[in-house]
Amino acid sequence: MIARNTASAPTHPGVYRMPCGNCYVDFFVASDGTERWLVPGDERSYTRDTVAIARHGEHPWERMYTLGHAAAEIRRRATANDAQVHVLIDELAAVAAAEDAAEDEEIARIVRERPADSAEVPLSDLARKFGIDLNEL
Repeated sequence: MIARNTASAPTHPGVYRMPCGNCYVDFFVASDGTERWLVPGDERSYTRDTVAIARHGEHPWERMYTLGHAAAEIRRRATANDAQVHVLIDELAAVAAAEDAAEDEEIARIVRERPADSAEVPLSDLARKFGIDLNEL
């Protein structure tokens, strides 16, 4: 399994969603030529083998877009649609805001449905972790 997971790990530097489907990793080659695998929120730098051992799942690796990719795509769309870049950015920002609002509402729904007497993390702490003010809902 370790050999299979190691072999399936990305070889092209970038930001990837990991096979667990929930974690992300920034894979790059350092100036000394060594591979670095950084997981957000984790202070350690992993190697290809340690990522393969500790971070695996049934989903394929998914390469995520970088800001450079996003800028190139915005420029391409603006040119293709004969639109001004700032207008396209405003449209994309509106779409992102709507998606964020929908996600916040889904998280709030899950928090509201959680039993108040749960032995787990208090509801207010859980909501705060996701940046949600329960009083605003």
